[in-house]
Amino acid sequence: MTDVRSAPATEPEERRRATEARLSLARQTGRIAGRALPLYLSMLATTLGSMVTAAVLGRTDTGDLAAHALIISLVNPLLMVAQGCLRGAMPFVAENDRDPAALARVVRDGTWLALCTGLLGGCLVASIPLWAPPLGVAAPTLAALGPSPLLMGTFVAVASMRSSTDILLIGLGRTRTVLALSLVSTALTVTLTPALVLGAGPFPALGLSGAGATMLFQGTVGLVLGLYASRRRTLLRGRRVGWGPPAWPGVWRIARVGLPSGATLVIKFGAMSVLAVAVARVSAQEAAAHQLLVVVATFAFLPAAAVGQSLVPSAARAAARRDRTGVRRAVLAGYAVAVPVVAGSAAVLWTTAGPLVGLLTSDPRVGATAAALLPVLCVVVVADALQVPPGMGLLGIKHPRPSMYAFAVCYGALALAALPLARIGGLPLLWGAYATTTCGLVVAQATAFRLRSARV
Repeated sequence: MTDVRSAPATEPEERRRATEARLSLARQTGRIAGRALPLYLSMLATTLGSMVTAAVLGRTDTGDLAAHALIISLVNPLLMVAQGCLRGAMPFVAENDRDPAALARVVRDGTWLALCTGLLGGCLVASIPLWAPPLGVAAPTLAALGPSPLLMGTFVAVASMRSSTDILLIGLGRTRTVLALSLVSTALTVTLTPALVLGAGPFPALGLSGAGATMLFQGTVGLVLGLYASRRRTLLRGRRVGWGPPAWPGVWRIARVGLPSGATLVIKFGAMSVLAVAVARVSAQEAAAHQLLVVVATFAFLPAAAVGQSLVPSAARAAARRDRTGVRRAVLAGYAVAVPVVAGSAAVLWTTAGPLVGLLTSDPRVGATAAALLPVLCVVVVADALQVPPGMGLLGIKHPRPSMYAFAVCYGALALAALPLARIGGLPLLWGAYATTTCGLVVAQATAFRLRSARV
């Protein structure tokens, strides 16, 4: 895989790099905001599709819903790992955004990585009927699986390949194209899921299998469109990328950057699962309030996640030209975009606590429990947003391991303390510990980025 730092730059290339180096913080902020907005909207669209699927399955047999929960509990973390691994290609894409030959090699290596992670994850999902019975999964749930594990296993492989095209487009700054692809997938999900699951017109009611077929179909359409957009609407147009034999050193180079990024998502996902179990042991009321708070926090966090991905290309290009100031400016610009938006969201949450809770639950006791913790929720949301820019900055300079270590320490401690904290103080104490964890993560991420970026 070619690194642009090793190749002599042409005069136009030198002028472009000089222009990027002179970008003011305000212009950098505007550029990142312009790229983050389509990503944010694409995340909302994807979330909407997932909500529609869950809502439609909620109208089916309880066994179908339980089987869907079993499959999704495995599919989601597997997709997180795959997307995190593939995110490691983003700095290499950004570095080579003016070199079609080098970019083609990066894309080929990223495609092989996507295929490997997708096939591994897909095989694990498809084999659910083999390993679920020894784990004690109820017989009605197993009977309801049908062909869904095979359909969803294939979907995992397709979605992994689709993620590789999204990463390429984000690395090249084509986030509007990513939004367009997400809207197509969401439209297919919203249209086909009710028709195939519940039955409509010529479509028979397929239940859980209908949801799996919809996911696979919309994923395949998204992959085809993503391949077209990434090969025909970028500088790769007219250049044959192909497959060829895998260049394992190049594949590993991307995985070495991406795996720690994927690990952070899995660590957080695992810790939050432990928190859910800990709260469920206290009472159903507090478990419901906890789930409500998590849903609100997830939506409030989406802008920061979009901004974080949008700043990676700028940080990577600055690191490629050994511009320490440019790397740090990209992260500062990320702060300038993410913090006001998330802080504003937190303020809205705080001031509209009553009406908001009323929209999300009809149980007054659950609503009162959640409303009492909204100030703590605001701390969690703002702190989580503050840790994103330096964490993604570390990805941009290809040193994401400190982020993985920070997540392992902070969320690992939270997971270990969750059960005793829930037993002693219930949901308030547990969310207080969660807020402390996110604040500690802010310090760890910022410190790690400052130390690592000093070596650029």
